[in-house]
Amino acid sequence: MNDSSIFKEVKENIETLERHLTIIKTLLMEQPMGIIKMSQQTGIPEHKIRYSLRILEHGGIIEASREGAILTSDFIANRDKILADARANAQSMENIYKELKNILESP
Repeated sequence: MNDSSIFKEVKENIETLERHLTIIKTLLMEQPMGIIKMSQQTGIPEHKIRYSLRILEHGGIIEASREGAILTSDFIANRDKILADARANAQSMENIYKELKNILESP
């Protein structure tokens, strides 16, 4: 599929979400952690780490500390809601796929 695909923006958002999840996973294993160390451990460029940390902080998932980023207690406490949101989004994408398949395979 080329860059003019109707899914271009969705694909970019999924890539960003995957990066956010990598950061969350990294912080679950070791926190606090700064941008440079996180970049070294994940292979994600520092500017992308910085962007993701801003988004995650705005969403209440992480917070800054003197030593680096840490996960918030709210994030840990709300894991069931987060998983339910992920499931709902996955179901929405599955429904979009089924609808598109029906449209494209119709005579």
